[in-house]
Amino acid sequence: MEHLQAAYEQFYGDCQRTLTEISYDDANERILCVGEDKFIYFDRVAQKYFCGKNQPATVDMLAFGREHVLLVEFKAGKNVKVEKLKLQFKLLASILLYERVAAAIVNLDALELVRTKFVYLVVFDPQNCPSSSARTKGIQNHLDKVKVRFGIDKYKGSFLEDAFTPECGDEFKRLLQRFGVKVRRSEIE
Repeated sequence: MEHLQAAYEQFYGDCQRTLTEISYDDANERILCVGEDKFIYFDRVAQKYFCGKNQPATVDMLAFGREHVLLVEFKAGKNVKVEKLKLQFKLLASILLYERVAAAIVNLDALELVRTKFVYLVVFDPQNCPSSSARTKGIQNHLDKVKVRFGIDKYKGSFLEDAFTPECGDEFKRLLQRFGVKVRRSEIE
């Protein structure tokens, strides 16, 4: 993964942004996550790659772990449930763009591209995507740990190795670290 990360940073280094910048939601004028670590702002990679023409919607962030490529989408808005299909299409478009770019910049063969282990993270604000208010806090916490929201888990085993829907903060930071993404310890809020 390190050679891919280095190639992406070499060719798309101008697309790196801080976590704070990447997670900013223009429509709602708010920041979902705060952090100074820099990652690939994948929407910007799509803009450059397609030169503004027929640009598909892609995930917000690309991060490289030890063995995985993490595709991260931030959802701060209130209409998250309405965007279920959009989240799924963004995933598929992002995987295709990732593979096109990776093949072009490091000349990967098809077999190596197929072996890429993708993890999809949709980081959301739980206040904007509430579950049943009738559940007790303890039951809700347990369910949130095992439930993947927005239907993104349907791609596990085919396009994805795994999918998660963490809240921004400690849960998100632990997931990044779990997959070997380098983040500063107290960085993500």
